[in-house]
Amino acid sequence: MDNNLPVEQEVGTSPPVNNDTNYEFNSYSITSEFNSIFGLDIFDLYSTEEISDMIKNPMANNKALRVLSNELYSASGLYTQCVDYCTAMPTLDYVIIPRGKSKNKKNSNKALMDSTLRTIHHKEVIRDALLKSMVDGVAFYYVDFTKRKDNQDKFMTDYEVENIMEINELGINASVIPLPADYTKIVGRKNSSYVLAFNLEYFSNLNSGDLKRKLRLYPKEIKDAWEKYNNSKEKKNWVTLDNSKTVASKVRSKMEEAWGRPLCLAAIKNIMYASYFNDTKQSMLSELNNKIIYQTFPEGKDKGISALTKKQQEEQHTAVKNAILNKNKRNSISFFSVAAGTKIDDIKVDTSIFDEKNESKLLDNIGTDLGFMSSLLTGSGSGSYSAQANNLQLLLSEVFMWIEPITLELTKVINQNVIKDSKNPVDLYYLPCSIITRKDFTTQMKDLYLQGKGSLTAWIASTGFNADAYITLMDMELEEGFDERYKPHATSFTMSSKDNQGGRPQVENPTNDSTVQTKTNNSNNQPKPSTK
Repeated sequence: MDNNLPVEQEVGTSPPVNNDTNYEFNSYSITSEFNSIFGLDIFDLYSTEEISDMIKNPMANNKALRVLSNELYSASGLYTQCVDYCTAMPTLDYVIIPRGKSKNKKNSNKALMDSTLRTIHHKEVIRDALLKSMVDGVAFYYVDFTKRKDNQDKFMTDYEVENIMEINELGINASVIPLPADYTKIVGRKNSSYVLAFNLEYFSNLNSGDLKRKLRLYPKEIKDAWEKYNNSKEKKNWVTLDNSKTVASKVRSKMEEAWGRPLCLAAIKNIMYASYFNDTKQSMLSELNNKIIYQTFPEGKDKGISALTKKQQEEQHTAVKNAILNKNKRNSISFFSVAAGTKIDDIKVDTSIFDEKNESKLLDNIGTDLGFMSSLLTGSGSGSYSAQANNLQLLLSEVFMWIEPITLELTKVINQNVIKDSKNPVDLYYLPCSIITRKDFTTQMKDLYLQGKGSLTAWIASTGFNADAYITLMDMELEEGFDERYKPHATSFTMSSKDNQGGRPQVENPTNDSTVQTKTNNSNNQPKPSTK
């Protein structure tokens, strides 16, 4: 039956007396069951018991938890906003800090660090690691410094198009290769850095053509391990990777745990409840759009027996039905007559569920579980400006805490594979600055520089301008003599009180008595209350 049509339903039945007095005419219709097309359909993947078990034991159920988290990231707008905002908030303004005693080596090592960072697009790597860490709980990478042969083939299969990111990595000197979380695992620590192992079964389900291309995109260490594994009778499918070339990020977990916890872990129940709540609202909306209208015929002398004959009931029923079905047609008028005592009404639907307060409460609960005030995400709701500012500072502190170990991992890899100078290492430092707090942070760096012994480099970097590029520009301007060639306009900001430029010209031999007396007494240089 068309869901856009009113539903006719049985009003009642009358006890039959005989064929002549059985006047009741009834119509029967079946309403179609509501099927949600708006929900997350999470329960198609996991039962409620499995979801509860994931929350209680995330380490043992990490793979299923990652699948669930990715599903929620695609379906829950609030969760998506939280992850995306945390990924985008840090400005990732940075300074490179060379260490050691040799000035020449410090400068050359700093240049190597800067060049490598630009080659691997380090800011993109940091943001990718943040996003994966929040959604999956972990992020793994292999930094390969071996130049690989460029692929000259201009034609690609559907499989190759799906892996376009890895294809673009061909032919460059340094590349960061993401490792799949389902086939990579933390197996230990070395010099306080996590050691990764890679599951070679990742290549097992590929055909020969895809396998060849896939292997070419992976580092030599993994390719050699696959060849050995594929030709060996002992199927030891896990290979420990060189710790000096891997980057690992793990959030919301203990040091000894192998996996991190996704950002949504504490909010799963409320997100699921919100999904169920929205499905219920959609069901209620469907009921509103599929109105049930009923007609009660006038009662005769005998209770439960209509005063109308069967034919009269049929005619009146048809007239009312046609009028209702045609009432939504444009430029149409519906008219019908009914017998005295006839009642026409509809079944009311409770619409209190559509109250905005219910949804606002759900958003507040989800936001609290995720660490966000919902008013920060939606721009509406409860919460003062001060409370929002404090919440934002707490969020930023957590995000920068996640960035710090990723930075140490990148620094480790570059120092050990590019710089290779243990006596003159180079550090990388991302300023704890965000898009929202940039103005305040720049003011802090300015005050440090002007009022104390602050760093000009840090001040420049806090504005978002690359400090090395800025200083290079200043050096070039000094060499070109910009200060002498392009003097600033004479204004109160660029002139001192002793500069005699502009204003009324002075008279060498004044004749005015007042002027002579003022010069003689040096009155203009006498202390005044306004100059004390």
